[in-house]
Amino acid sequence: MKFYLKQHKSRYFGLLLIFAFLLGIVGLAGGVSWALLIYLFFVGAFLLGGGMLFAYTRQRRLYAFLSDQTKRILPGDQDHLSQAISYKVNQLLQEQENQLTKESREKEQQVTFINLWVHQMKTPIAVLEMMAQENQLDAVEILKETQRLKSGLNLVMNEARLLGGLGGDFVLKQVHLAKLVNQRVTEQKNFFIQHQVYPQVAIDSDLQLITDEKWLGFVIEQLLVNSIKYTAPGGKVKLSASMGQETLYLVIEDEGVGIPPGDLPRIKQAFFTGENGRRFGEATGMGLYLVDQVTQELGIEMNVTSQVGKGTKITLTFPDPKEYRE
Repeated sequence: MKFYLKQHKSRYFGLLLIFAFLLGIVGLAGGVSWALLIYLFFVGAFLLGGGMLFAYTRQRRLYAFLSDQTKRILPGDQDHLSQAISYKVNQLLQEQENQLTKESREKEQQVTFINLWVHQMKTPIAVLEMMAQENQLDAVEILKETQRLKSGLNLVMNEARLLGGLGGDFVLKQVHLAKLVNQRVTEQKNFFIQHQVYPQVAIDSDLQLITDEKWLGFVIEQLLVNSIKYTAPGGKVKLSASMGQETLYLVIEDEGVGIPPGDLPRIKQAFFTGENGRRFGEATGMGLYLVDQVTQELGIEMNVTSQVGKGTKITLTFPDPKEYRE
């Protein structure tokens, strides 16, 4: 309303002056009392004000859109409408620039990830090729290398889906947590065997939650792969869940090498491999980054604690606890 008045006040007072001038001429000509002329003046002012109010109500959304404070103005143009339009145009241009910067950064990130992924996929392919050439086909080794290929393919496909946004890919439904966890553990059976690591699952079969089964499965899978990879032979990976008064917790705990304190604050950053990644190799630095992106979309809080030489504990805290009860 303030912007509208600034834009039209000169016109309003100009019309009032013209009206007053005309009434003054009539009054000087005689035949009409000044009291009546003053009355007509106030009636005219009221009607003019009512007309302006009616015009404002018809265009109030436009004026609300243009009424923000403007800091950037057209050169040499002090008109309020020009200032407002200039500000809004600059605002839209800034939003477009920010969007282009974001898309450019995401594209650069994807190219970097693909380059890292291709480099890592060369190793299992080279191993399989060498085994075939030397006619030394070992079923265990073949299984190991194909597992690496499969894991890499799953990661890059999910990275592509995440880059496109998860909004349209969510299917929320009731999920049996124990069943989903056991499925993901079974899928990693060969990986457990290769590393001689043992899973322990302690989750009540009655626990249910409303979530996206596929993406929660992806989160569990990535966390399992990390736990197995960094746990020494003979170690265990424990998966448990508990229902508090206000929250549902899923805990994945390993007996691995642990994460150095200096690396812990950065483990969710894209391409961060840290000391363990350099030590053990085969790390793209994207696994936990993608997990973090998915958990944020699902409204899950992920907390990571770790002790070097003792292991890592990851706690997933789920939202809307009332929906998890049958």
